[in-house]
Amino acid sequence: MLSRQPSSPAEVGADPEVERLVAAAARIAQSMPAARPVLGVLRGFGRGDRDRARILRSRLAESGIDAADLSLVPDAGDREPGRAAIPRPRVDVLLYAGGPQPERAMKAAALWRLPLLIERQDGWEGGELNSLGGHRRAVLGIHLSGGAFDVAVREAVLTSLQPQPGRVRLILDNEKITAPGDQPLRVALTDGGLLRVSGDAYGSRQVRRLRFERAWGAYRLDIDGTPARDVHAPLRIEALPGRLHLLHP
Repeated sequence: MLSRQPSSPAEVGADPEVERLVAAAARIAQSMPAARPVLGVLRGFGRGDRDRARILRSRLAESGIDAADLSLVPDAGDREPGRAAIPRPRVDVLLYAGGPQPERAMKAAALWRLPLLIERQDGWEGGELNSLGGHRRAVLGIHLSGGAFDVAVREAVLTSLQPQPGRVRLILDNEKITAPGDQPLRVALTDGGLLRVSGDAYGSRQVRRLRFERAWGAYRLDIDGTPARDVHAPLRIEALPGRLHLLHP
């Protein structure tokens, strides 16, 4: 990852990954109905992330593409007090500048319902040189008490914050079950777009929706491996097919 502002166009063009993303962005911009589409360049908060995003915006400008600087969606604990959601930016497509947090970029795209141009990740199908691919993926939609909404790209985990939480009641589709409250509840997506609900007391179940119906005290909600917020029952989790639209060079 580059960590300083390039001094010349030749230095900017030295990174083949940057050139690949810029070429793909140009093809996307030309195919969009908007007269002057705007790309939102998503970046992390580190110096290297900011420098790389600046390089991308510079190269996009040279190609006649308008670009806006956007930071990754902060986790709930990092947001301003009283600010439950981040407003949708006025851009037509997102571009991830790269770095160690691709899932947070995908989360932003799913929350804002915007396509995301991103380098291929491990496990994605490859393509021909200079090709542009795309696919849609499901995400976990998390409906919290009070009307708040969040998404997880890979996994959501609920862990009790109480020393003796008792038991919890879950509704898996239409089946009501109880489980020990001191055991983490893990919810992931299957390849078929169902929820895989896992717990030590009842094994692994595949369902369409889950309702965390009744529990004592607060629980910590981890989203894609990162602690997101403290929550209380009830809350509901469902699969949202096709919500995440990914484009990749």
